[in-house]
Amino acid sequence: MRNTIFFLFCFVLFSCSKENEAELKCDYNEIICSAIDEHLLNKKKWINSNISSYSMNFSVSCYCPFLGPFLVTVNENSVDSSSENEEWGNDNWPLTINDLFNEVERRIYEDPFSFEIKYDSKYGYPNDSSFDMVKMIADDEIEYYITDFLPL
Repeated sequence: MRNTIFFLFCFVLFSCSKENEAELKCDYNEIICSAIDEHLLNKKKWINSNISSYSMNFSVSCYCPFLGPFLVTVNENSVDSSSENEEWGNDNWPLTINDLFNEVERRIYEDPFSFEIKYDSKYGYPNDSSFDMVKMIADDEIEYYITDFLPL
């Protein structure tokens, strides 16, 4: 009887430790790792929503000419139409939500001086993402906004 209890105790103990070994390791500081975890969780929510066509207002706040807001229609995950300032061109602006997820993730991994990312609670897309990449540089800040999102 004692052997059975001991065996069950060891089985439960080792089963729990193997579950923890399956966790992915992050080679960055805790803030970056936490941000990436939250980002991937919201990206999964976005992917699971299975939305490939939508409209939105997309804005960029930075020391650049591509500020918007752009009224964007995305069809099958590609920009179908966009209203923008034609004098400045578009230079790959605006981004789709899938592109924005990639851009936000890239910036997180660059270990910015400060950043804040807010995600839509229903669909998971980043609706307000701001980054200050270097503390002592005044014009490197960038912020992305999505408003008036509507699945089509």
